[in-house]
Amino acid sequence: MSQKNNDFLKRAYRPLELLLILSVIVVFTVVLVEVVSRYIFHQSIAWGAEVCQTLLVWMTFIGAAVALVGGEHMEINVAMDRTRSPMIKKILLLLGNLAILLFLACGIAGGVRLVQRTWSMTTTTLQIPAGILYMAFPIGCLLMMIVILRNIVQLFGREG
Repeated sequence: MSQKNNDFLKRAYRPLELLLILSVIVVFTVVLVEVVSRYIFHQSIAWGAEVCQTLLVWMTFIGAAVALVGGEHMEINVAMDRTRSPMIKKILLLLGNLAILLFLACGIAGGVRLVQRTWSMTTTTLQIPAGILYMAFPIGCLLMMIVILRNIVQLFGREG
């Protein structure tokens, strides 16, 4: 059952991976065009830096969620490696996941407040709401929270 849930979540997050790939291509293209424009035509693209900045921020937080689904975040397993008891390991995993869940809940709450405060402001060149840039953090936290909740459910589904 846990493998089925894991596969479902990986499939559900697959469009995010494709969005990340597309974002990398767009950032690469905009930077390349900006460099060519600046050094050959001696003119820069006014909106280029802002587009790249916004995409890089979104890529960071969406990418963090995608990496979490795949178990690709760094782990420090000193306590886990020294613990023989499956029950203590389960408790340590639960405590770690609950700590991450608390951080993500605080990130969502603070991020939403920041988005609300900056939504009426506009960016310099694109003239879009500044809150769009900051919205990446609470959305990324929400996407990571889904993964952590799945991890907690799987933890209780394990035998031992």
